[in-house]
Amino acid sequence: MNRLSLQIISFMFLRVKRVKKTYHPLTLALLFFVSGAIYAQQPAYSFQTSLSADTILIGDQVEFQLKATLPMEYDVQFPFFADTIIAGIEVLGLPKIDTLVNRSGQKELTYHLLLTSFDEGSYRIPRILLPFSDGEKVDTALTSPIWLMVNTLPPDTTMAVIYDIKMPYGEPITFAELAPWIGLGLLIVAIVTLLVFYLIKRKKGEKIFFPTKRIEPPHVVALRQLEKIKEQKLWNTDNHKHYYTLLTDVIRYYIEGRFGVSAMEQTTYEIISSIRQGELIKTELIEKLQDTLSLADLVKFARLKPEISENEACLDFGFCFVNETKVEEVLDEEDDLSIDKPEENSNEDINEFVEPIKSTEK
Repeated sequence: MNRLSLQIISFMFLRVKRVKKTYHPLTLALLFFVSGAIYAQQPAYSFQTSLSADTILIGDQVEFQLKATLPMEYDVQFPFFADTIIAGIEVLGLPKIDTLVNRSGQKELTYHLLLTSFDEGSYRIPRILLPFSDGEKVDTALTSPIWLMVNTLPPDTTMAVIYDIKMPYGEPITFAELAPWIGLGLLIVAIVTLLVFYLIKRKKGEKIFFPTKRIEPPHVVALRQLEKIKEQKLWNTDNHKHYYTLLTDVIRYYIEGRFGVSAMEQTTYEIISSIRQGELIKTELIEKLQDTLSLADLVKFARLKPEISENEACLDFGFCFVNETKVEEVLDEEDDLSIDKPEENSNEDINEFVEPIKSTEK
């Protein structure tokens, strides 16, 4: 019943009172008829709020329902709660709205919202303002407040007495725990040692790791091999080809290391031509060298059998040629120690020198 109908009824009651002290039955009937007609013109609607349970335990869930009954042409705007409905009551998820049509032809809208609470106490969910409209005019309704009781879990009286927390027990340190620290310490010591070693070597101008040993000068190698030929008396043998092969290989190896001529890969004529063009040695030595190499070629390729004196003379020329063309190097004491020297009184065969040279008989 709206405000206009109430005003009309009140006005009619006042008029009756002025006319007569007692209410006439006809007047009363008229009043009820007018009020019923006015009420019949107003749409019927209702709004109810409820909870699936009025008491829960901490952490339990309860469903909040808001039911609106309206004519079919009406619609209602339900509230939206982000995370809490009031302080202490939290919202779980989004609301769900169900729509039904009852027997009287009215629309029933049910608003479902899942709630929970983690704080003990009694909570009053206040009245909720619900705007509703038929598309032309807008009206509002207020719901009734409801209460929710949240209880904590009752203590378990069967449990034993709860004691204070004890401090952790101390455990002895094991080697597995110390091993990483020991390894780290050794690594630091190794790094510091290498750094000091590097600085000392750098200050002295020495090579730090794997210093290369000095290669023996060609004349040292040649004289040593000639001495081995002389000690083994290979010049006094019937195997002239073997003797001259070793002798010429020593001389060729020396020429290649001393003058940079590829003597091991060249013929006698090519060796002499290279030395003459470079003017590397005296003409007299060149002629004697040519005679020696030519004699060796005849022995190796023409099977010439020279005299023992000729063999000895070729060996003497080898010593003379190396001594007159060698270049003396001034070595420091450390450099002298770093050169690989052969063992004294070595009785190794002269063939060991020929293996790395791969001599070619030309």
